[in-house]
Amino acid sequence: MVIPNNITEPSITLKDQYFDLRGLSAYSAMAVSTLRNFISNGNLPAYKVFGKILIKRSEFDAWINTFRINKKQDLSNMVNDILSSIKD
Repeated sequence: MVIPNNITEPSITLKDQYFDLRGLSAYSAMAVSTLRNFISNGNLPAYKVFGKILIKRSEFDAWINTFRINKKQDLSNMVNDILSSIKD
């Protein structure tokens, strides 16, 4: 049996893709106009390529994380996760 080479190649991941405004709106549940306002105010990092506005998913995720409400709770959960993984 012969296995084609393209089966063993790494798969393409869309984990860190670029969104246009409509795609980011669907991903984030935020209105396109709201996203435009954040971009024009310089708060949300974006790229303009041939007139099209693109936002990198990882940069959006990092930006939106700054709005997290329960930041103290996250630290506590992180410490608990680390301690439990050490115990195992």
